Amino acid sequence: MWDPRLIEDIDAMRRREGIDDVELREDVGALAVGDFVRLTLLPRDRSFAGETLSVRITGIHGSTFQGKLADPPASKGLAELRVGMPLVFSAAHIHSIPKGRPAHGY
Repeated sequence: MWDPRLIEDIDAMRRREGIDDVELREDVGALAVGDFVRLTLLPRDRSFAGETLSVRITGIHGSTFQGKLADPPASKGLAELRVGMPLVFSAAHIHSIPKGRPAHGY
C-alpha cells in the first residue's frame, strides 16, 4: 500500500493560497463506493515530480477513504505503482473529481 504521507495534502495547499473550494467540498461529501477521485501521488525520491492520478473508491469509513489506483503513472518517479494498488486517503487529499468517468462505476 502507498504511504499516505506520499499523497499531497491538496486542502492544505489551497488554504495556504486562500482558496476555499466549496463546490469540491460538497462533491466530496456526496462520494460513494465506486466513484472516482484524483489524488496527487508523490514519489519517495523527491527529485521527481508528483503526478495526479485517478483512484476508484472501494470503501468509506468516516473521513477515511480506501481506493484502488485506476490509472498507470507516467512519471518515472512513480514507476513502482500499479493499477489496482490499494490506497488509503482522506478528503484533504482529494485533488478533484473527474467529470469524464461515470459515478458509481466499476
